[in-house]
Amino acid sequence: MSYFIWCILWGFLLLSACQPPAAPAEAQTVALPVLDTLPPPVTVDTPPTPPPLTQADLDSIFALPDTTWVDLEQLDPTLRLDIRYATTNNFMELQVYDCPRCLSRLATAKALLKVQKDLAPQGLGLLLYDCYRPQSAQLKLWNKVPDRRYVAPPSRGSVHSRGGALDLTLIRLADEQPLEMGTPYDYFGREAWWSATNHPDSVLQNRQQLRQVMEKHGFKTVTTEWWHYNYRRAWYPLSDHRWPCE
Repeated sequence: MSYFIWCILWGFLLLSACQPPAAPAEAQTVALPVLDTLPPPVTVDTPPTPPPLTQADLDSIFALPDTTWVDLEQLDPTLRLDIRYATTNNFMELQVYDCPRCLSRLATAKALLKVQKDLAPQGLGLLLYDCYRPQSAQLKLWNKVPDRRYVAPPSRGSVHSRGGALDLTLIRLADEQPLEMGTPYDYFGREAWWSATNHPDSVLQNRQQLRQVMEKHGFKTVTTEWWHYNYRRAWYPLSDHRWPCE
C-alpha cells in the first residue's frame, strides 16, 4: 500500500515539472496628472518711487546747518542732471563715479534753488554736469590734467570737494536742450575762457545770461571755464565721502 501511494506522489511531481512557467504579472503604469494650464507666474512687487518732499520736509531740511550735505535733485526735481564723471563721456574717457548723484552743502543748494526759480518764468532751467566731487576723484583729474588753470591740485583741494562748486549750463524747458555756449563741457582751451569774444553774439549772450543769474544769488565763476561756479560762502572742509549706489 505504501508503495502504491509513493508511486502516485512521484507521478504528480513529474506532471508538475512539465508545466510551462507562469507568465509574469504585467507592470502597472501610474498615470500622472496633466495640467490644462500653466500655473500663474510669481510676481515681484517693484519698490515704489519715494514720494516728493513736502513743504514741511523742505522746511525741516532748510532749518539744518548750512554745512549739511543734501541731494539737489531731491530738493528740486526740476533740476536736470548729466553727471559726466559717472560715465565715460568726459575728457578722461573714464568713469570716475559709481553712479550719478548731485550733492552739495545746504548753503550752496539754497542759492541754486533761487537761480532755478528765477529762470523758470523765462522758460529756462539748469542742467548740472558735476556737483560734489570726492578728493580721490579730484586726484584722478589732476593726474590726467596737472594744470592749475583747469584742475585744482590735491594739495589745495577743489571747491567741488568742499560741496561748494557746481558745473552747469542753461537748458530750454520746452525741449530740455542746452543753450549753445561755444564749446562743450570740460573743453580745455581758450574758446571756453570768459575773455574769448570770437563767438557768435547768441553764444556770448547765453554765457552772460547764465553768469548774471548765478552771480545774483552769490555764485562766482572762474576765468577759464564758462560752466564752473563757486558759491561765495563755501570754503568748507574737504571731503572724500562716496555716496551709496542703490
